[in-house]
Amino acid sequence: METFPDKAPKNPDDETYKQPVYADSAHQSEKIINELQRRDFAPQIIERSYRGKRFTEEQKENNKSKSKIRCRIEHIFESQKMQMGNEILRTIGIIRAKFQIGMRNLVYNICRLITIKQNNKISKFTQKL
Repeated sequence: METFPDKAPKNPDDETYKQPVYADSAHQSEKIINELQRRDFAPQIIERSYRGKRFTEEQKENNKSKSKIRCRIEHIFESQKMQMGNEILRTIGIIRAKFQIGMRNLVYNICRLITIKQNNKISKFTQKL
């Protein structure tokens, strides 16, 4: 793999910026990596371990940083799936589909904000005790 999150330029306006794509080791193949690179993406695929071949410390650190981001993204999609009852997006037209996805994201963000606010109140209350 060519780039890692800490080495990639953070500015999307930069000519060398490549948007990272995070995936687990099931998607690690030459075909997939080449296709992502052809489309100017930076593949951030978790490396696979094999029996009898241990990871180096660098591989462990790379997998750890990739897994943190991937895990957080999967959590968001899973939460949205549970909130909407695993509902299929049924719309006519891309504009309506984009609107419906935007509304789902808004609902998730509001629920997340409420959760964070409640946790802050609880932690402030326990600090006073």
